[in-house]
Amino acid sequence: MKKYKVLLSYLILVVLFAFIPLKADVQLDTSKIKNYKVIKSFYKDSKNKFLIIRSYNYKSKSFFLTINLNSLKTSIMTQKEKEKLTKADKSILENTNYDILVNKALKNSFPISNAGINDSIKKKPHEMYLTIDMCPSSKKGYEKELFEKFLDLKQVNKKIPIAISITYRWVNGHKKEFLSLIHNKKLDITWINHSRNHYYDKNEKVLEKNFMLYFKTNLDVEILDVEKMLLLNNQVPSIFFRFPGLISSAKINKRVINEFSLIPLGTSNWLVKSKKVAIDGNIILIHGNLNEHEGIKLLFKDVKDVRLFKSIYNPFLIE
Repeated sequence: MKKYKVLLSYLILVVLFAFIPLKADVQLDTSKIKNYKVIKSFYKDSKNKFLIIRSYNYKSKSFFLTINLNSLKTSIMTQKEKEKLTKADKSILENTNYDILVNKALKNSFPISNAGINDSIKKKPHEMYLTIDMCPSSKKGYEKELFEKFLDLKQVNKKIPIAISITYRWVNGHKKEFLSLIHNKKLDITWINHSRNHYYDKNEKVLEKNFMLYFKTNLDVEILDVEKMLLLNNQVPSIFFRFPGLISSAKINKRVINEFSLIPLGTSNWLVKSKKVAIDGNIILIHGNLNEHEGIKLLFKDVKDVRLFKSIYNPFLIE
């Protein structure tokens, strides 16, 4: 009898711990990262070409945020890893996938809405690219059905690639949800920088004065604080930046591209606004912050197999 009581007590403890929320251990103090600098240095090894776009110190060690010019993927490089590379000049950039993407983004830098890259460069059958915006929200939680049911494909033994446009303010108000995303073993997340504050004045009808075109916007803070926040939480910022509301100007676009070495990413199908069915090749935009649930319902209606979702890098790989 005593044995059964011990077993029952153990089972009760297991059930109780199952309902304890994830510990909110999100790192938000970006001052912990020292000497964070925007740089532009070219390197290569026997197989790859690299552009180093940031340097910084963390816990007295030097690190570098690096772009592989052909795969387009970013990585964190240590000082020792950097020393193994060969210094190169800007000529290695020519005709790389990154170079092609930069030039396409610059040519489309003028529209006030949805500038930069807003469609696939190379159309590939049976592929869609899901991007989920996490703008600041006063609503508690996130789209649980999206992240914990729809994107939890148990019959596939690999992670589902999605891209999440993240803001510092959303993470600050949703630490538990951010940790849930980080620790979700079914998701392969590409983090898109969506600005620190995502400024928006609902009473300002002139777009040229709203979102990141607001005259007090500090582009360095809006971009770099998100990068540092991700790095503090062992997440790697991607090459992509998504403007809040998809609103920008030629001037700010060119700064994002030329100065920060990032690619403005728009969409070919913002489901709620386009009213179009999601099809192959679409860069789909929905919101995962409970502010636009209609888009989630449309996604569930349009897409019956999440295995169609591929890496956001795929439609931009030419070479």
